[in-house]
Amino acid sequence: MNIMKANAEQLFEYGPFTVRRQRPGSAFKPLTYVDQMTLKLDAHIPMQQQQNALIFTYVWRGSLQYQNAHGERTSLSAKRVMLITAGEGLRYEQSVPLVQAEVLQAVMQPRVAGGASDIQLLERAEGTEQNVWTLLAGPDMSAAPMTLDQDILIYDARLEKGHALPPPALDGYEAWITVLDGVISIAEQRFGKGDAVSAVAGNALLKAEREARLVCFLVKADAPPAGLSQ
Repeated sequence: MNIMKANAEQLFEYGPFTVRRQRPGSAFKPLTYVDQMTLKLDAHIPMQQQQNALIFTYVWRGSLQYQNAHGERTSLSAKRVMLITAGEGLRYEQSVPLVQAEVLQAVMQPRVAGGASDIQLLERAEGTEQNVWTLLAGPDMSAAPMTLDQDILIYDARLEKGHALPPPALDGYEAWITVLDGVISIAEQRFGKGDAVSAVAGNALLKAEREARLVCFLVKADAPPAGLSQ
């Protein structure tokens, strides 16, 4: 089991922004980095250009407003997840106009660089399901509700205290699991907010010592990182 504990070197704090950046490493090449962010009320991320990147935005507390270059706005929350394919280029900005937001944002490299840009939204009236892994995004073959051009599947789960789940598993894929909130234990090792773990044995269980929210990236071992992310 490979463990990445939350530490000060991952943390960036500036004004209304607190960002913890996790870099899964060479074993997860297409998964460039994962940011866990706390954005206070009135935080604003100015218009930015993304190219040759897959950007997964998951708001698990509060709300985040996305605005494209044409002024069209979309509100993200625990009930609405976004996946951006920034092929030849896409410009957008983000803000927190209503209430503080807790956000996970992952940047991945696509299988093929260039091509058209696209935005997908996943609506979930009840938010994150309890005590099960829910598939949010994946390649065409996965039948996930949001599709991405890479051999990565993305899951989430909300575990009640005392409940346990095995990690998602698929032949030829490796799981990288990050803890957004709460506390879990795996084989007597405890993990809290900002911690991440990989190479978890298939027969291991993730047990919630306190109610916990998790996101898992299941990455193919030889997934080709053809694009260049920013």
